[in-house]
Amino acid sequence: MKKSVAALFASVLLSGAMGIGWVFAAPSSLSQSNVTLDGKPLHLEGRQLVSNNHLMLPANDFARAIGAAMVYDQAAGTVTVQKEANTYRFTLGSMNVTINGSSASMDTPASLVQNVPYVPIRFLAENLGMSVDYDKAANVISLQSAKAPSLRIVSPASGGILYADQVKVSVAAFQHHLADFREHAEAKAGEGHIHVWLDTDPADPKLAYKMINGEPAVFDKVPPGIHTLTVQLVGNDHKPIAPAVKQAMTFTTAATPTVAVNGVEEGAVLTGDKVTVSTALTNFKLADFRTHSEVAPGEGHVHLWLDTDASNPKLAYKQVTASPVTFENVKPGNHTLTVQLVGADHKPILPVVKKVIHFQTTAKSGHEAASHSAAPAPATPARGTAATTPATKSYTVDIQSFSFKPGSLTIEAGSTVTFKNLDDVVHTVTAKNGIFDSGPINKGAAYTATFSKPGVYAIYCKPHTFMTGTITVK
Repeated sequence: MKKSVAALFASVLLSGAMGIGWVFAAPSSLSQSNVTLDGKPLHLEGRQLVSNNHLMLPANDFARAIGAAMVYDQAAGTVTVQKEANTYRFTLGSMNVTINGSSASMDTPASLVQNVPYVPIRFLAENLGMSVDYDKAANVISLQSAKAPSLRIVSPASGGILYADQVKVSVAAFQHHLADFREHAEAKAGEGHIHVWLDTDPADPKLAYKMINGEPAVFDKVPPGIHTLTVQLVGNDHKPIAPAVKQAMTFTTAATPTVAVNGVEEGAVLTGDKVTVSTALTNFKLADFRTHSEVAPGEGHVHLWLDTDASNPKLAYKQVTASPVTFENVKPGNHTLTVQLVGADHKPILPVVKKVIHFQTTAKSGHEAASHSAAPAPATPARGTAATTPATKSYTVDIQSFSFKPGSLTIEAGSTVTFKNLDDVVHTVTAKNGIFDSGPINKGAAYTATFSKPGVYAIYCKPHTFMTGTITVK
């Protein structure tokens, strides 16, 4: 009995033990022999991983197995997989990937684990023209390479909305070697190029854009409205291959919107524990997604994140009216505000319209500060703090190579500890007794906690429970 790979990924998760991030695949659930490529076991030098319910494989191992080239650029933090005319460029830690010059999104990011770049296998396989199946009875993931010529329209998305007057069309072709017809005019089996029509007669090859490599076709000054895109594989003689491989779809373009953020500016220093912001929009109408659930051009709402993971829409404040948004109980320190335009489905509009603002807040002075400090502390420490007593000293713990460094730290009561994530994956700093939890800490981000009461605080990382440490407060 076959099911989707997503069902397998869900089955290998251990009842909440994984949380977010990485875990090595357990041999009892996924051994290397459980993944096959064209009916043969896929042998890997590296280990399999599961991240956010998705199977991940070492990029170099998989590329080698399918006859593709892989380049890892450590300085740029990118992994590039190239097979024939198709190029897939992953940015470590990002949900976005560039396929043949156009951006696409994934459910889980490519990541560097113990200095080995890993990629989401289902996403890459399907975008390489492969089929992906899961046989539950045999516990086997089967990858099947494309046997006949086929194509995949990467961008724009069918039924999607583009907020621009320039349209980039990216197509991935499989089992169809792309060649320049000006140099290879003679018809040859398995070789040719791609015809692309945008709002023109797809029966006329003279009106087609001729795509001879993996670079996107670019159409400028496209008016707002509904458009029809047709893509077809043809031979060097411009005639359709047999059997025909052709796709047609529609999409919409709309005027490019803008967003201005009022109430806080880049580098600003604000006093108090309240931050009020408002947004001013052009070419974009605010609508309540609870009553306007259909995605429509020029309509949607605003997501706002303050010091939370801006890739997670569930953590965002949803602004559906022009009324200002106020964040309360904001702790003194450095903050990041992210503002983004999204549709009724909570997905970012394309191209992305986003503002990221960095600012600081300071405590109130004088009588207000005294009154504020005398207020009772919350029963559960607020996000970003472990207590409310002002710090006397500051310490730093690096999260690196899947460990806390130092793993054991002794500090004075009232001191602050800043945990810096130097790894390429998401971590947390969580107290085993549950009194504080940092939430997801992205690559390059930090979490600061203040420890006011003496004691021994045992900490761990939720996605990687083997990562433990202790903070001893005297």
